[in-house]
Amino acid sequence: MPQTFTDNQGNEWTLELTLGRARAIRGKLNLDLFNESDWQTLMSSLLDRLTYVFYLVSDQASERGVSIDDFDRALIGPGIPDKASDAFLDELVFFYQGLGQTKLGKLTKAFRDGTTKERQKFEEIDFDKMLEQTLNG
Repeated sequence: MPQTFTDNQGNEWTLELTLGRARAIRGKLNLDLFNESDWQTLMSSLLDRLTYVFYLVSDQASERGVSIDDFDRALIGPGIPDKASDAFLDELVFFYQGLGQTKLGKLTKAFRDGTTKERQKFEEIDFDKMLEQTLNG
């Protein structure tokens, strides 16, 4: 089921992962979505996930005249990289489930749910108060 996110320019991007797209992107990024080591690499790197997102939307970007550098700039902003990554992870869960890869689907969903919870905890931290306490010792 295609997932979407919106960049800082108001462009809506649709992510649709198919076996053919995964095969093509594997050749470009040297990341095999069915290899558990490569899966761990992808989960541990926001940069790799966002690069994968660009390759998934590269046809849309070409149609819109958006270069990879333009796309990268359009990801700058509060929460935008996270939204793009979350859309990719949700699409990846759907992709795995559709192909009967239950273990990878569950692992990806657990990772996605965990990152959401961690971001929520991080957003609740009062950094100004921490800085003040540190400075006033």
